[in-house]
Order: sequence, then C-alpha cells, then structure tokens
Amino acid sequence: MSARLVSGPGDDFQIEATVTAGTAIQKGEILERSGNVLQRATSSTTIHTIFGVSGEAITTAATKIKVIPIIPNAAQIWELDTTNNEATTMRYETNVLTDHNKLDNTNSDVTGPTGVFTQIGFSGATTDKKALGFFNKLGVTST
Repeated sequence: MSARLVSGPGDDFQIEATVTAGTAIQKGEILERSGNVLQRATSSTTIHTIFGVSGEAITTAATKIKVIPIIPNAAQIWELDTTNNEATTMRYETNVLTDHNKLDNTNSDVTGPTGVFTQIGFSGATTDKKALGFFNKLGVTST
C-alpha cells in the first residue's frame, strides 16, 4: 500500500466515485480528478486536482471505486512511500508526487501547485522510505 491514513477523519468514510475505465487500481493509490472522472495521480498532479486515496482495489473493467476523500491541510495525517531515504532535513518541506504511489522526497521544497504533500516526519527507520505528513489541497476553485 502506498498511502495510508494514520490519523484524522476519513478511513471510515468512503465515497463511491467514477474512474477512468481500463486501468487497474490498487488500494492506497492516490487519485486526482480529470474532468468528471478520477484517475491515478502523476508527478503533474496539483493542489487543484488531487482528490483522494483509493479505498479498494479494482480491475480494468471497473468504472466505480471507493475513495477516501482527502481533507486538506493537516486535518488528516498520511503515511506515504517515498523514492528516497528519509532525513530530518526533509521535515516541513512540500513535495511533488513521483506517481500514484510514491512521494518524490528530493530534499528540496516545492513551492508551486505541484507541491501537494508536506512532510512532518517519517515512519520507522529512514531507510524504510515512509514519510508522514498531510496533503495540500485547494478546496474549491472556479477555474
């Protein structure tokens, strides 16, 4: 599992959402909205498009999925897998996603809209490659 809710509301509240057909999704993958459907997040996912984390696995034939909606800005604390070992110097930095199941923790603060996750610490040993933090999300936008 790539994203796991550690604390805060949501694990017991999942919504059913429409997804892009043709892609298998595993439980714990980060999802973004694209038009009127959800799809796997990418390194281009922004605070405007990030939506939630898959609450179940689905096959390529599925068009619906259970999703834990992301409540932005420290209301929920998440554990995410990372591409690099963790370090205390990465605390309070905002990071871009590598893809739908990893955080790109390159030890540099991303200040633009792709900085969708703020680290507050790490879980386990630094070599476990697991960051603790919260998603940065623009709640509502007209654009």
